[in-house]
Amino acid sequence: MTPITKIALKTEPDNELESLRDSAATQRALDYYLKPSVSQQGLEKKMFLVSEDVSQEEALVHASDYLRCAIASAQGAAEHQQGSQRDLLMSILFFMESSKQLVDRAIDVQQLSAR
Repeated sequence: MTPITKIALKTEPDNELESLRDSAATQRALDYYLKPSVSQQGLEKKMFLVSEDVSQEEALVHASDYLRCAIASAQGAAEHQQGSQRDLLMSILFFMESSKQLVDRAIDVQQLSAR
């Protein structure tokens, strides 16, 4: 095996690189590659906030109601579609119905444990 030789680091600043540091083009390039896009920043903001005084049971009941409405909307839309669009809506419908059953089960368990 050959030994690895260490290369001494250059300690003198490179004038060409130093001149690029404060240029507008460099700043635009850094902003483009390092700053999140406007659309990504929008994802961090919440449009819907749940009040902190909502109980777990109330939150589950509301989630069940929202899922029921979403299921009705997906069923209505699926009736007017054909082919792959209908298949997609039916698969989404399956996931929503499964989620609603899980939420409803959590409500039932919570109500049974409260008795």
